[in-house]
Amino acid sequence: MVQDTTDGSSSSSSSSSREYCMRFEIAPQAAAWPNVPFTLPVIVSVRTVGAPQDYAVQQLAMNVSLRTESGDPVASYHLSGALTSSVRNHDGNTTSGFARFGPLAITQPGRYRLRIALAAASPVDITIKDYIDSDVVDVHIGAVAHRPTPTQISRLQSLVPENLDITRAEMEEWEHACFACFRN
Repeated sequence: MVQDTTDGSSSSSSSSSREYCMRFEIAPQAAAWPNVPFTLPVIVSVRTVGAPQDYAVQQLAMNVSLRTESGDPVASYHLSGALTSSVRNHDGNTTSGFARFGPLAITQPGRYRLRIALAAASPVDITIKDYIDSDVVDVHIGAVAHRPTPTQISRLQSLVPENLDITRAEMEEWEHACFACFRN
């Protein structure tokens, strides 16, 4: 396993494949209410490492799944939202860029990790190339509402040109939530 520092505040495990480098640009929040969507989308970046090993790869996609705190699979119905995303950037669908997941919600109390798996599509098959696990998300009634940080807002603003379907209305909502914490 390879340790990968994601957004400066968390580390995660990924497979030993080094064709691609993955990291959380916007990691899942540390705590959430059951069945309440995360405040921010989860955004993962991917880039190739060195020269491509498989020239037949035409497109990358990512899928998010739910794992226990120790990494065991959890029934898929305990995670809701947009669970699959193509990898894209300002040039469109591509083999390096970003994937956006959200609004994500975990339906049952517990301690979980999100696993983002990277799939490569070629003319003949689809292959899982890599994955990255989030830090633990503690899901319980009474979880403190997540307020976006100024750093997260800045990162989201920088990702707007990357073709992630981040709307102006979403940015305004996230900025309002961020700055509301400074008034309280």
